[in-house]
Amino acid sequence: VSHQGDTVPDAASAGETGTIEGRAIYQADSRRPWRYARYYVKDKSRGYLAEAVVALRGKGLKQSTAATPSLVRMDQKDFRFTPETIAIRAGDSVRFTNSDSQLHNVRAQSGSPTFNVNTPAGGEYKVCFDVASGIRRPVQIGCVLHSQMRAWVFVFAHPYFQVTAEDGKFHLQGVPAGEYDLDIEHPAGNLRASQRVVIRTGETTTIDITVTPDNLVEQQP
Repeated sequence: VSHQGDTVPDAASAGETGTIEGRAIYQADSRRPWRYARYYVKDKSRGYLAEAVVALRGKGLKQSTAATPSLVRMDQKDFRFTPETIAIRAGDSVRFTNSDSQLHNVRAQSGSPTFNVNTPAGGEYKVCFDVASGIRRPVQIGCVLHSQMRAWVFVFAHPYFQVTAEDGKFHLQGVPAGEYDLDIEHPAGNLRASQRVVIRTGETTTIDITVTPDNLVEQQP
């Protein structure tokens, strides 16, 4: 689940914007198997990477909260957070629900805000994320009652981000013309990469961002 916010920089009104699109791709290495490939790479021949966060980073991006805050749902079902990765704007809220018959808990120990709340069957907990921590510092979500349950909330100060679906695609429009870093982070699979891109006025830049076992990082605490 992801969205682009409804506030764009002033350059957008002047038409000095462009678009960037492409796919997140995992390039496998048989000598170094990635244990999570079976969950996030459904098409092994093409390597399309699902549930990766793709975002732009650079000085030309206006830092602001969304003009109209959104409410995104993250469910607890079959002892999993669903979806396990979401990306939102600062000022948006997440509604944590529990569709299981068992008691669950929602805890955030890193980032802002921090909370530790029980969610009974059919219950819910709503919280506003008003601090943008960017792609490198997502808010890590867990359940104190079931340690295998984990999730991540990425909070951005601009609208140029997306979580990839099974086809690995991303599409970011209305981007002020300029040079940026295109970052990719897969928190569940511990993958991270970045590359420079140029956005030109009135043009669509098409680029695939590829990760390999070389992009594996240590598990975040």
